[in-house]
Amino acid sequence: MNFEIKSAASQKIVVIFGVLLILSLVNIVSLVVRAKHTRALTAKVNQQAMIIKEKDKQLEADKVQYTSLAARLHKEVKKAGALEEELKKYKRGK
Repeated sequence: MNFEIKSAASQKIVVIFGVLLILSLVNIVSLVVRAKHTRALTAKVNQQAMIIKEKDKQLEADKVQYTSLAARLHKEVKKAGALEEELKKYKRGK
């Protein structure tokens, strides 16, 4: 009788540890999948950061070019204004 109680208790302990082992394995698999997903997301974030960095460089280059063109346009407008004034003086002098 005592042997049967020990055997039943041993079986319960084995079943409990078996269930805990299975739950642990499932948890480990879940953690591995999450880690893989996290690595993939990190790679995407890094790629997006590089794209943003390149876009910022291009935006800065475009801004410099725009400023240069605006300055040239302003200079040409001033030159055209001066030529118009000179033309008005020339027409009045005739």
